[in-house]
Amino acid sequence: MNVLICNDRSEPLDSLVNVLENNRDVTSVKVATTGRETLDALHSSPIDISISSGTGLDFNRMLQRHIAPTVAQSLTRVVATQTPTVPLFVKAHQFGFHNVLPLTTPEDQIVLSLQRTLNGEESIKDHPSVRALHLTPGALTHAISFDDPNDQHIVELVGVGLSDHEIAEALSLTIQHVRN
Repeated sequence: MNVLICNDRSEPLDSLVNVLENNRDVTSVKVATTGRETLDALHSSPIDISISSGTGLDFNRMLQRHIAPTVAQSLTRVVATQTPTVPLFVKAHQFGFHNVLPLTTPEDQIVLSLQRTLNGEESIKDHPSVRALHLTPGALTHAISFDDPNDQHIVELVGVGLSDHEIAEALSLTIQHVRN
């Protein structure tokens, strides 16, 4: 099993990296800390499972548009987090993730859970909260698109929580343009 861990500063997955690197059933573990590193890793060699932290869901959703369709189709996506909550399960399901891995899972069960997810034996859609809501998987993976590239960038940056001032500064636009 080839694993890519999308590590972020808010909820680092360093302990998971150590567990996977020391498991004989895991062929390779790559760690990416930026979007560019994530895309490069996904396109450079086969990756079976991509693991993101619970705080990286929105960012991971933005990256999805830049992953080649052939890579995206064969990729199993998992969220790993210390404290899985019902809203996280629902959001991960809607963003097209395949499962949520609680980091409180015993070390000897982590790789087994990932293998079951990879084989389709364990899935986020089986979580009671997700089943009770009768949600369509991946409904929120559809992107809003605008003809004007600036408008597209503004919407994406709003989606990750930047303020009007931060967006204006990042895109070298006026605050009024961002607000319009």
